[in-house]
Amino acid sequence: MTNRDKYFKGQQDKEEFVCFMRQHWIVLVKEFIYLIVFLLVCYFTLANIDSIQEVLRGNREMKLLFATAFFIGTLYIHRFFIKIFNYFLQVGIITDTRIVEHQKTLFMKDSMDSIDMAQIQNIERVGDGILPNLLGYGHIKIFLSASSAVKTFQYVPNAKFHFRLISRQKEIRQNQLAREHRQVASEAVANEVSNLSPSGKSNETPSQ
Repeated sequence: MTNRDKYFKGQQDKEEFVCFMRQHWIVLVKEFIYLIVFLLVCYFTLANIDSIQEVLRGNREMKLLFATAFFIGTLYIHRFFIKIFNYFLQVGIITDTRIVEHQKTLFMKDSMDSIDMAQIQNIERVGDGILPNLLGYGHIKIFLSASSAVKTFQYVPNAKFHFRLISRQKEIRQNQLAREHRQVASEAVANEVSNLSPSGKSNETPSQ
């Protein structure tokens, strides 16, 4: 049975899905604080709507200012929900052979990048500060063996678990490739030995 595109688009035939991750909810705290401030402004505006109508009546400049504020508020509400959708669309996927990062936004962006477990040289978890240690999130840095490039997954929830999981899958993948390499090498040596003629013997007949 094939696993092609079983759990996510781009999944390979024999690739086993392990888990997925997205950024910690802490990245949305700032957006919700802004939302609370916006809702408070809307509440006080509606509570004093009679006074506002008195001010706006016959005052063209204040009407323009109020319309501009209403337009900005509408844009902010759309921006807030786009941020929420983008948060759920961007995920990192861990399989038995690679790490796939799907960077997607609601309108502008849709790209995928993958790292083979065999190319990982070192993994580092960064969780400095009170909040990262209290809430369990952090950054995971992946150093590649083929180049000096470093891939960083920021604000990873339960960073210790994902760090151990990636390390375990990296070890399994590299051991698997090492066994396959040794098997191919031994088969090549066996074929080479079987193709050689026996030493010390000649197929020519002695001359009379």
